Amino acid sequence: MRYAILVCLKDLRQRLRDRTAILTAIVAPLALTALMGFALGGSHGGSGMRLCSADLDHSEQSAAFVRFVEQKSPRGKVVVEPVDSLSAAERMIKEHQAECAVAMRPGFGQALESGNQPPVEILAARGEQFAMLATRGLLHDFMNRAAMPRDRAAPEVVPISAGGQMRVVDFFAMSMTVLFLNFGVLSGVRALQAEVDLRTIVRLVASPARPYAIVAGKFAALLIIGLAQMGTMIAATSLLFGTRWGDPVATAALVFTSVLMAIGLTAFLMSLAGNADQGNALAAIVIVLLSIVGGQFLPPQGLPDIFETLSRLTPNGQSFFGFMDLSAAGAHGSLFTIAEPLAVTALVGLGGIALAALRAGATLQRMT
Repeated sequence: MRYAILVCLKDLRQRLRDRTAILTAIVAPLALTALMGFALGGSHGGSGMRLCSADLDHSEQSAAFVRFVEQKSPRGKVVVEPVDSLSAAERMIKEHQAECAVAMRPGFGQALESGNQPPVEILAARGEQFAMLATRGLLHDFMNRAAMPRDRAAPEVVPISAGGQMRVVDFFAMSMTVLFLNFGVLSGVRALQAEVDLRTIVRLVASPARPYAIVAGKFAALLIIGLAQMGTMIAATSLLFGTRWGDPVATAALVFTSVLMAIGLTAFLMSLAGNADQGNALAAIVIVLLSIVGGQFLPPQGLPDIFETLSRLTPNGQSFFGFMDLSAAGAHGSLFTIAEPLAVTALVGLGGIALAALRAGATLQRMT
């Protein structure tokens, strides 16, 4: 353990002196987030959500829900557009005049007063995860305040193909954070492979430290660097752009598994190559391809559902959409909200690290 800690501290000192690594890990993603977010979306994308309210019950409770939304939303973040029919609400979503709609059917108020599940639906445009989850959260909050039992079923969500809008700067804050996490970790993995190629690691191998202690120390340094990079990006985007990352505990858990995923993926790809340069090129190509498939360069507004399905088949896509789901869920987010992203990123990370560590340990054994 002592030798692993010493190796870890040595690698951390080396990485802190690497200005290029700091530019790649922090400066570049922040600059791209600001450039792409404000250039493509500006402040318009974050101006608010247009919620269509179809009050078919005309009761005091249904009217109270509209007042609740307007009071709950600070600075006009949610603009409520009333309509008098379900078809009108569907038309507003299809014509891009609203991101979400709440249809409160006859009997809504009576059901609330009697403690039963009220007849209500949420209509959401496809790709509008933020709007749909925010609307569901508002409705749940209102029903809870109306003394609704907490174990009632969630209101039905009816997706409607219409695309929609989302806060572009938040999209790129999360996508660039995950993308450059992979590149930041890759530079550390490349440095490790370069030590093996140049045989400068022989000095460590000749020390009393066991080969697996050396490998453990170097992977621990990568983990700490990745966690520091993610933490810095989350803090910076929250302060600079007002990005909300969701529940702190769930966010911290996904940050940890995402860092594991980045280390495992890049280390495994690097181990497949013959040297550091080949491994760096291979890993960079795979990371970019996975980022494209994972939907990290273009908001999924108006795209067919197949794009989101494909994106969730990639480990970085799972991490990215996990952060989006948490942000959209807000105070209602939890570890259950991101159960799938947590499982996928953890499995990919631990599997890749195990395979890469075995290959690295065997290489160091041959040097002894």
